[in-house]
Amino acid sequence: MANYQSWARFFLASLLVSTSTVCLAVDLVVSTTAELHSAFQTAGVGDNILLQPGTYAGGIFRENLTGVTVRSVDPANRAVISGGNTNIQLVDSQDVTIEDLIFEDGIFNGLNFDDGGSFATPTTNLTLRNIVVRRAGSTGNQDGIKLSGVVGFLIDRVEVDDWGDGGSAIDMVGSHNGLIQNSWLHTSSFGVSGSGIRPKGGSKNITIRANRIDLPIGDGRAIQAGGSTGSQFFRFIDGDSGYEAKNITAEGNVVLGGSSAFSWVNIDGGEFRHNYIERPGTWTMRILNENSGLPIVDTKNGLFNDNIIRFRDSPSEYNRAVNIGPETEPSTFQFARNQWYNEVTPTSSTPNLPTPEVEGVYGVEPAIDANDAIAWEFDWGSWLVNATDQANTITIGIPNSLSIATPGPTGKFLPNAASPLQGEWSFTPLAGSQVAMTPFSQVILAKCSQPGICNTADFSVDGQVDNDDLVLWQAGFGRSADATHAEGDANGDRDVDGADFLQWQREAFAASAATSLLNPVPEPGTMALLAALILCTQARRSGQTGCLTAE
Repeated sequence: MANYQSWARFFLASLLVSTSTVCLAVDLVVSTTAELHSAFQTAGVGDNILLQPGTYAGGIFRENLTGVTVRSVDPANRAVISGGNTNIQLVDSQDVTIEDLIFEDGIFNGLNFDDGGSFATPTTNLTLRNIVVRRAGSTGNQDGIKLSGVVGFLIDRVEVDDWGDGGSAIDMVGSHNGLIQNSWLHTSSFGVSGSGIRPKGGSKNITIRANRIDLPIGDGRAIQAGGSTGSQFFRFIDGDSGYEAKNITAEGNVVLGGSSAFSWVNIDGGEFRHNYIERPGTWTMRILNENSGLPIVDTKNGLFNDNIIRFRDSPSEYNRAVNIGPETEPSTFQFARNQWYNEVTPTSSTPNLPTPEVEGVYGVEPAIDANDAIAWEFDWGSWLVNATDQANTITIGIPNSLSIATPGPTGKFLPNAASPLQGEWSFTPLAGSQVAMTPFSQVILAKCSQPGICNTADFSVDGQVDNDDLVLWQAGFGRSADATHAEGDANGDRDVDGADFLQWQREAFAASAATSLLNPVPEPGTMALLAALILCTQARRSGQTGCLTAE
């Protein structure tokens, strides 16, 4: 009995602790600056700091903020945090989300997230979503958003408008495992030493995707992989050392103006692909060493593939395709399938590159407008990018073979990989040839003929692959050249045949664990069942009777 009572007391105490922990997670609704600053100091795991519409004074500082979301009560009427040396600075934070807010007039930086100078305690799992940062900094190394020692971050649908002349819209020092997407970085007043996005100081594994970077023509570096960082500020992961940046990919972006679109600086690798570049003021790209004489990698092995470059080669604009600095290895760079167009003299569109380009296109005017959605084509399907602040509609040529791919919690998109859709994805057959896109958004259209890409045997589009879909396949069996998904074409080849049945079978059995005994699917008689169904259907179409059907 004593043991039972001890166990019961322990269980009750655990339950009380668990219950009290849940109860402590609260919504901190604020409507004054004093309430906002107090909420940041008291917020704990699970809390939400909710800002009523209005303007609040910045200069907020907090260490070790964990598991907190900061957002406007009304996303359609976002609260404004204004002023302070920095609007918000968080040190050693974990699992923080900031969304649906406007930040302005930070004296030095707009937002600052760091590790307090010790990478032993990095800021981790940071999300910035649907925010505006404007008029941050003035001159020198002052940034819209500054990340120093941040591991794991998502910057999504963020607008940065005007930042320090020598700084960056988004600056990363020793930050890792991040995605910057669907964002708009623009300024009307800028300096030649500044940049749009700049990962450096040992930054690694960062993807810059589907953003719009709009700089004055001739001013600043739009995207720069690497930089010039004091040795005391480097922060490496995975036992690495000796580089400014590693595994940096810029893809699907629209880059307008600037002095250059892309720069490699003391990085081994780095890929710039499937970007639209318009009127770079001096160079399309730069290969530089800004750490001369230091034990750090000489810039090498960059990839520049599948981009579209529209430039204007005139006495006052554009010098050449590539600016190559000393102590670099330009002969290691690769160029492939880029489309180059000189608006002034189309016949002089061929660039002078440090190595021969593979399958380049020269002098053909791009059928692309920077203010429209752009479709990037792959063997597996189409990647649609609307890197504009306007809603757009894009027309798809053969919609029957495509499905809209939507990521689940573990979904990961790797456009150039053999398996581009990794983790959890769901698929919806594309209805019609028009795809409507909201501002700063992406749509992934997968060809269902690619093995393993789509779960497309849901011919009835009711969210389940079951016997109803088998009936539709059987009714459409034998159609060729013009078959639709609703008639049983699972793989997008416009035919309804045995391959579509096999795909139905695979998907039906994959879903069978969730269907229960009340709605069973056939056991895998595989080829025997397929042969019987095909023979039955053929016989019935020939006017014969006496065979079983699925009806």
